[in-house]
Amino acid sequence: MQTALSSSGCYARVFVTSLIKLSGLADAQADSDEAQADSDEAAPNALRILAGQCDEQRPSGLYVHFPFCGARCPYCDFAIDVRPEIPHDRYAQAVCAEIVARAPHFRTASPPVSAYFGGGTPGLWRPDCIASVLATAARAFAIPDLSALEITVEANPGEVTELHLAALRAVGVNRLSFGIQSFDDALLREIGRTHTVAHAQAAIPLARAVGFSNIACDLMFGLPGQTLLQWQQTLRLAAAAGPDHLSCYALTIEPFTPFGQREKKGQLSRPDDDAVAEMWDVAQATLATAGFEHYEVSSYAQPLARAVHNSLYWTQAAYLGVGCAAASFRPMAGGGGWRFINPRSAESYMRGSLSASGEVAAAQVEWRSSDDLEGEALWLALRTSDGLDRARHRELFGADPLHSATRNQTAQALQRAGWLTISPAYLRPTPAGLLFADEMASRLWA
Repeated sequence: MQTALSSSGCYARVFVTSLIKLSGLADAQADSDEAQADSDEAAPNALRILAGQCDEQRPSGLYVHFPFCGARCPYCDFAIDVRPEIPHDRYAQAVCAEIVARAPHFRTASPPVSAYFGGGTPGLWRPDCIASVLATAARAFAIPDLSALEITVEANPGEVTELHLAALRAVGVNRLSFGIQSFDDALLREIGRTHTVAHAQAAIPLARAVGFSNIACDLMFGLPGQTLLQWQQTLRLAAAAGPDHLSCYALTIEPFTPFGQREKKGQLSRPDDDAVAEMWDVAQATLATAGFEHYEVSSYAQPLARAVHNSLYWTQAAYLGVGCAAASFRPMAGGGGWRFINPRSAESYMRGSLSASGEVAAAQVEWRSSDDLEGEALWLALRTSDGLDRARHRELFGADPLHSATRNQTAQALQRAGWLTISPAYLRPTPAGLLFADEMASRLWA
């Protein structure tokens, strides 16, 4: 049976790219990005995805992908770039040029509510470059006050100093997301992380000391050799560290990674599905006791600390993704919407953005019809504790989510199974049903 965990990855952007249903971000397509971006279809795609009127009634956000990392972890299939010298200025110039070119096509009735710097390891980017990107976004989107946005930068423990964190805070970053993953040194070594438990425990106090009041941490479970006891200890130490937000992701093995190759050879011993589900249950119980609200399959927040940016993905808001491999969603005023992804290669991306035409040709493009988006809206909502607002659904798609007899019968069966709560106003997963959100969606979206 399909659980919501089976599609989880290590970071929120895996969730975004899973919507696109395109495989090029994780396979040998990476080697042909440059050729694809320069294909005869590039220009027509650019014209199509930026034509017409964006739905101005939706909220919006900005995602900035920074691909550069100090090392590649053996489970990672994200678009990252490991090199001796990071091209800080050149990459910032490329990102700023793309924002200027595309922001007019993503403007909505109100300014963006968030800017998220993901990667890669954007915590390695020089703060003055991040400041340049934010200033460009403020001009391009006519944002009157950047401090009103949730502005997140991902960082790794042990890779950022107090001086660097203070500089990030000074340029307007108001939320940090630390990739801690585990509070067990042996497991950190097994998954190729370069930091230690000591680094992880020092990260949050260091960030608090320079003025960050909104701090998130990522944790992973289902790791090779991980026991339930180790996971419980990680959860306890994570909660004790005092973050405002925790994301708990089940490890997904991707075929073209070192872990994928080890798994194929039978050399990767990791918890089975039942053990992983038990770890998920333990996270729910442990973090609830610590005051965290479980508001999305993988997301836990202290009061008023839900992730604003990630919530855009779960509600089909508009988001412009800039940088190599960044994904965008442009909902259209007349219904339907475009999803597209930039070239995976950092060099190919920078050449395109800094060329005379200034055009970053989308490497992959997908049109989603209104019917497609209706089904997606149901799936996305069932991954959250808020569930689906039936009135809002009718407003967007012209019909109640249970308008068909078949879907209504399926929903009633899910309610009898204890997975779904049905009311005149909402469809909501139960705490037990949240684990099977993807299974519920697959039955309802038939």
